[in-house]
Amino acid sequence: MSFSSDIKEEILNNFSSKKNDDFLLDAEKFGEYLTVVKQKKDIDKKYNIYFDISKLSEESIKEILRGIFLSSGCIVNPQNDYHFEVTFKSKSCSNYVCDLLSVLDFTPKIVKREKNSVYVIYIKEAEQISVILSMLGATNCLLKYESIRVEKNVKNTINRTINCETANLSKTINSSVKQINAIKKIRKKKKFNTLNEKLQETAILREKYPNASLDELTKFCKYNISRSGLKHRLDKIVEIANNI
Repeated sequence: MSFSSDIKEEILNNFSSKKNDDFLLDAEKFGEYLTVVKQKKDIDKKYNIYFDISKLSEESIKEILRGIFLSSGCIVNPQNDYHFEVTFKSKSCSNYVCDLLSVLDFTPKIVKREKNSVYVIYIKEAEQISVILSMLGATNCLLKYESIRVEKNVKNTINRTINCETANLSKTINSSVKQINAIKKIRKKKKFNTLNEKLQETAILREKYPNASLDELTKFCKYNISRSGLKHRLDKIVEIANNI
């Protein structure tokens, strides 16, 4: 089954015998009707009370969302993407649900699919989809969703770290090659002895440790020097070589 099917099955199993409250039962039915009517006015007038969002309780809002989701909702498997959507035949009904979600601090967007002549409300923020799963009462699916989300975040963090370290290593190697070539040029032109003692020391260290980072090179210096100070010396050596 799909991830959405698992969610719907869990909702139905959890709430199949729950309702003795007619108001909450009607709230869920109202949610279902919102997705199937072609015009807002086609909904039975007895449900008009639910259109006043300011008077809705938290529980009734959850029931409305359950009805909407069971009727036309979809949450994509988080392994593939973070995406929640519900579809409506009525623009006014989709606007109402968008307002309802916005009041709850979600950031829904609406798009019309011309091919099917339906209005789609969708959310792509992972954190918000997690909250929706909680409101729907799909606890097991929520745990699965969060487990996948954590795993993906860890992998993304590791990949970013590796990419950053690779980029830094590449930068270190390129800088080292440039510096060593500058030192070779200075020696070839017999200008090495014209460098002051500190620049000579720096050049010798770079030749001896061609793959060392600036932080590593500072540990080999005779006198204490900062990373930026050592970089300044190496930049000076490159500048001298360029002017020969």
